[in-house]
Amino acid sequence: MSELFSNDNIFINQTVKDQNEAIEKAGQALVSSGAVTADYIQAMKDREQVVTTFMGNGLAIPHGTDEA
Repeated sequence: MSELFSNDNIFINQTVKDQNEAIEKAGQALVSSGAVTADYIQAMKDREQVVTTFMGNGLAIPHGTDEA
């Protein structure tokens, strides 16, 4: 789990054009670290359609479901 919290996987003060780009960026970091497969990125997008993970003030914690 410590590899998920390395400096390479923490994004602060990032600029993205929309939530889709933010999910892509976060998902790609997870894929690159070997934590998930590329399919998980779509699962995060699908989850976002069901209920948002946006917490306000530019903070979101996108995630997939147990099935992903």
